[in-house]
Amino acid sequence: MRSSKPKFILAVIMGFFIFQLFLFAKSFPAEYGVYLGYLNQVPFKDPFWNSVWFASELTGEVGLTLRFAGACFAIAFALMLVAKRQKNFTLLRKAVLFEGTHYLFTLPFIIFFFARPNTSIAHIEAGLSYLLQIVLVTPAFLVLYTKMKKQNLDNTELYKWIAIAIVGYTFALWVNHFFLNLYALPISLANPILLTGVLNSTFTILLAGLILSITLLPIIRKKQFNFNSKTLGAAFVLVGIYFVIYVAISFFNRSYMWFLTLTELWAISFVIMGVGFLAEKHQRTREDDDGRV
Repeated sequence: MRSSKPKFILAVIMGFFIFQLFLFAKSFPAEYGVYLGYLNQVPFKDPFWNSVWFASELTGEVGLTLRFAGACFAIAFALMLVAKRQKNFTLLRKAVLFEGTHYLFTLPFIIFFFARPNTSIAHIEAGLSYLLQIVLVTPAFLVLYTKMKKQNLDNTELYKWIAIAIVGYTFALWVNHFFLNLYALPISLANPILLTGVLNSTFTILLAGLILSITLLPIIRKKQFNFNSKTLGAAFVLVGIYFVIYVAISFFNRSYMWFLTLTELWAISFVIMGVGFLAEKHQRTREDDDGRV
């Protein structure tokens, strides 16, 4: 019996693609607004740092475009995986390359947040968030890209770096949304809704990352190919639950709603993958023995 995992993978990648398409489409009017803001601030702000800020915004737009291109390759890979049961590593490695490198285009923002005069704690937190995401994602994704580029794939090494990339990406999601709560969202331990938001951003994705680390550690150590799909499913559900809770809070708090597009909202689709992994009855097949989904 064939596994349903490719369909669950497609669900997540479809969510990713749709969200990146939305951001890409709205980025052009947004950048025009940034340009008008830059012109309006020229007479009143330091010309150098105002230009650094504007250059950072333009560089970020390039990164967003790269990420959208990566999403196009990813959805093509997922569709082929489901429709033809084929793993097209050419498409996948391009998706991995673009997703991994797009984080580097936040470097001008990091410099701006850290080096600008009279920077604030919020700016330092935002810059630290961007920097940690680069550290957690970009090196692992670039190494994974080089592994997939080899003509003769070493499955042991390949799955090791896929596991490392998954764990690193999950912790990057946690860093992103934990720091977002610190520098952008209201915090109040006396308000039950805001307290829920703080606890959600602090623990939910972090717990998912820890579960994934433990579950995938044997693959990272190259001791085995197999993993407990139900444990993996529980971790994916936790990632998706973070965004379910965030969206729920946004109906009661305008700040949460305002910053909704700055979250990785597409990752709410991990609930589908997680529930699918939890519900699927596993049967050992040659596909499992070969390390295929």
